[in-house]
Amino acid sequence: MRQTPKLVTRFPFYYGWVVAAAVALSMTASSATAAPVFSVFIQPWSDEFGWSRTAISGVFSFATVMAAFVGPLVGRGLDRYGGRVILGVGALLIAGSLISVSYASNLVFLYAAFSVGRVAMMNIQNLASHTVIANWFIQRRALATAFVINGNRLGLAFWPVIAGAVVLASGWRAAFVVLGASVAVLSLAPFIFVVARRPDEIGLYPDGRPPAPHVPGEAPRVGDHSWTAREAVRTRAFWLLMAAHTGMMIAGGGSGVHRVPFFVGQGLDGSLVGPMLFVQAIGMMAGGFLAAALMRRFPEQRVIGTFMLGTTVMMFLILRVPPNGMVVAYGFTEGMFSGGTFAMLPVIYADYFGRRSIGTIRGITHPVVMVANATGPLLAGVIFDVRGDYSMAFQIFGTVTLIGATLVWFAKPPQVPLHMAGAVDSLAEAGETGAERGGVDTK
Repeated sequence: MRQTPKLVTRFPFYYGWVVAAAVALSMTASSATAAPVFSVFIQPWSDEFGWSRTAISGVFSFATVMAAFVGPLVGRGLDRYGGRVILGVGALLIAGSLISVSYASNLVFLYAAFSVGRVAMMNIQNLASHTVIANWFIQRRALATAFVINGNRLGLAFWPVIAGAVVLASGWRAAFVVLGASVAVLSLAPFIFVVARRPDEIGLYPDGRPPAPHVPGEAPRVGDHSWTAREAVRTRAFWLLMAAHTGMMIAGGGSGVHRVPFFVGQGLDGSLVGPMLFVQAIGMMAGGFLAAALMRRFPEQRVIGTFMLGTTVMMFLILRVPPNGMVVAYGFTEGMFSGGTFAMLPVIYADYFGRRSIGTIRGITHPVVMVANATGPLLAGVIFDVRGDYSMAFQIFGTVTLIGATLVWFAKPPQVPLHMAGAVDSLAEAGETGAERGGVDTK
């Protein structure tokens, strides 16, 4: 156990919430390369260079696939070294990537420049941030995750609006410079405030409170056991969760990139694009907190399955939404369902398989879900170029989320192996005495 940094002792509340705030700022920064922001530039690129939707969507999909290859390495690095460097350096890479894109004049350069930021973004949002929170919280993990992921929603609310305004005023190149400079400032937060991999390394408890003693013979509580990656992949729950996650990533990536072009093609006035994306992000915030609250009262897999079912309905309903102010209401509702799903999927992985190897376990799923996230946008782009509309694309997105909702509904918590049944995933695992675990070590 390391000596507690002086910074930690200056806060009158659990320092994990400071870590969560730093991670949330990293999520805000990384959202500058997310699908809704990317979608703002599809029309300007098409107008200036004459690129097809397939070619432009390919930029996003190629960059996402590249992230899949890096994910397993990042997951193991998180378990070994923590999230400070990965979050901070990742945000700086995103900033440099965005500024580089402003110099693009051909597809090859655009593919290369954007891929750097997208790779960093996907590993921050889908691995690093959730792994950090899983390590600092157990009983309050759902609430903390909802709080952190709303950093992403904040970015999704403001980056498209900022980008769209700068595009109209000064062009798309200036918009990327503004985005990159803003992200560079936000990248400082994890370097300053993420001081350890886990709270027990600096004399703190997860959640800021000592765990209740485990009663022999009782089923282990959430967080009372930690699976190795090898043990996790042998469970039915692992594969069901990954399959459901995969379906959601196909639909989320595809609808996120092509939602704006779809509505604009239907006749939506450009002045409503910003409000639609802003309100959608607000809906995602609300959905995250609502799902977190429901998971305190109902089985986790049932809550996530219900939110995925809501996303299914919205994927089919989008084809009937008139291109007027109704798209704003649609954006909020769809955002609430998808936001609740994406916020709680990382929580259920950590709750089912514990803290100690969660980075490695999530790293195993990362290539699959990243390829899925890349497939959605490219698939929709090809369908549009061949058929001239997006109808079939959204029908496919609705189908895969329906399959995912069904799978996650039956993803019950895995049965804890006998050799873990008495283990407690707390500071006691490190062999600390009661006195050492009594509070903050200020020596």
